[in-house]
Order: sequence, then C-alpha cells, then structure tokens
Amino acid sequence: MKSSISIDSLEYPYPTYIPSKTAAGCVAALVSISLLAWFIQTCQQRFQPRRISFLLLISHMTIFIELIVRATVPSKNQNSKAVFSIINILFAIGQRMIIVGNFAFITEMHHKKSRFIVLSAIFCVVTSGILMVPANMLSYKSDTINTSYIFRELSAVVLLFITLLFYPVWYWSKTIKDMNNQALILISISSIMCITAATFNVIQSLSTFYTEINSTEGWFYAFQMTPIIFAHFTWSIFHPKRSLVSKHPLIERTKSEQIITNEELPVDTI
Repeated sequence: MKSSISIDSLEYPYPTYIPSKTAAGCVAALVSISLLAWFIQTCQQRFQPRRISFLLLISHMTIFIELIVRATVPSKNQNSKAVFSIINILFAIGQRMIIVGNFAFITEMHHKKSRFIVLSAIFCVVTSGILMVPANMLSYKSDTINTSYIFRELSAVVLLFITLLFYPVWYWSKTIKDMNNQALILISISSIMCITAATFNVIQSLSTFYTEINSTEGWFYAFQMTPIIFAHFTWSIFHPKRSLVSKHPLIERTKSEQIITNEELPVDTI
C-alpha cells in the first residue's frame, strides 16, 4: 500500500495514459463542424444576442484549440507543466462559458437584461476557476498534495452548485411557458450536459478516484468531452435565431402594430 501511495504522489496531477493523437484529431474535426455552424449563423444574426453569441463562440474555440494541442504536442511533452496547464485552462473556459450561456439564455427570453443573474453565474464560475490556481500550484509538491485535493474538490463543488442552481433560477424567471419547443430542447439538453460534466469533475477531484480516472483516456472523452460537444451541437442546431423566440409572437406583433398605427394615424383635417 505504501508503494502505491508513493507512485500516486509522483503521478499527481498528471494523467498516466498516453494521449491518442488520432482520437484528439477526430474529435477536433467534429467540434470544428459545430464551430463553423455556430459562427455562420451568428454572423447572419450580426452577433445578436451579443452575450450568448460570444459566450458560445469562445466555448467552441477554446475546446477546439484544446483538442488541437492534444493532437499536435509530442507525447513526451504532454505531461509538462506548461502543456498540462494550457490544456486544463482551455477546457475549463469552454465548459464554464456554456454554463454562463444557459443563464444568459433565460434572461434574453423576455428581453430582460438582468445583469444580476448573469453576473452571479460569472462570479461562481470565476470563483471555481480561481480555486483551481492553488490546487494546481500545490499539486507539484508531495507535502502539499492533500491541500491541493481540498482546493480541487472545492472548485468542483462550486461548479456543480451553479449548474444545479440554474433550475430554480429558470423556474423563478417564469420563462418556461413562453419558450417554444426548440428553446426547451436546447436549454434542457445544455443544462443536463453541464451537470453531467460538473458531476464528473466532483468525482474526479476526489483523491480516491483521481489517479484511477486519470489512468484511462476514455473517462475524459466519455464524461467530460462528450457532454461539452453534445451541448455545442445542441446550441448550433437550435441556434437562438430559431429558439430565442416567444411562443406568442402574434400577440406581441399585434401590440406593436397597434402602437405604430396609433402613432401614424393622420389628424382629421375636416
């Protein structure tokens, strides 16, 4: 048992598997399809709504770049501190942008520019990211590994908390009844995928499972990358130009036309 702990300490925080360049390249090609689809549709909408447009564009790009790094960096350099940090930062940004995008979507549904909701989501994901700084810094010294795990677990719990908090916020926003089918599918799948990835982050952050999970690349693609890619394709398929539309456009249109008509009604000249 002592020898096992010693080996684990030497391996932490790096993965022990040899990354597959072929797998990373193929998945990167898949992500590029969703990235291109999102970019074209967003350009057609002139990057409106602006928040969601940029959040999802950044998410697509960071995940794509992360996979390109995995596919191009030589295997002997994969576990260098610089490459390890770059890969983790890129993935963390991509994952967190989707989470904030979910909150931004419901605030745009009624055209309510509720900064509090979006800023609260940003605060939580940034806090989660900040907690990972000491987690990584303390992970390279054997006498501070236990403290590193504590920060890693706190970071993962904060991220899971904000993904679960989305549902009461969604209910409180009272936007469900006004969402069309595409919006409901989009936000449901995206939020579930975020919870899946965040739950896996919590499990992975535990010292009991960290080394075992990081010994097989399949865990990463199955429970971290797959939910993110699935969420990306869902956003691209049900782009806000189709999903961010009220179920009652006729009523809204009638009201707006009535206002215009009243304003443009000519004065009686008799």
